[in-house]
Amino acid sequence: MNLLSGAWSADVLWYLRTGERCFSELQHDLRGVSAKVLTARLRKLESEGILTRVPRSTSPPTIWYALTPVGHELVNALTVVVEIAQRAKGSRMNSPG
Repeated sequence: MNLLSGAWSADVLWYLRTGERCFSELQHDLRGVSAKVLTARLRKLESEGILTRVPRSTSPPTIWYALTPVGHELVNALTVVVEIAQRAKGSRMNSPG
């Protein structure tokens, strides 16, 4: 859980679960996150082996981010947590109150 504890960490993983994304795509997805905070979060996740930077020789050069195998494992766990939370929310809404 410590790997996901930082602000925006789970969100970054969630958006990378479907494939590589560049910085601007992630910033667009994560409305409200500053470039400075997103950069710090991406560097932290990279240093922990959760994601990898993939430089592309485009014009201008771009950096893409992708999950490592460990990152994919964390997304699987995160998906289960989201599913459980949705079921719990549904059962609370359907129970007599």
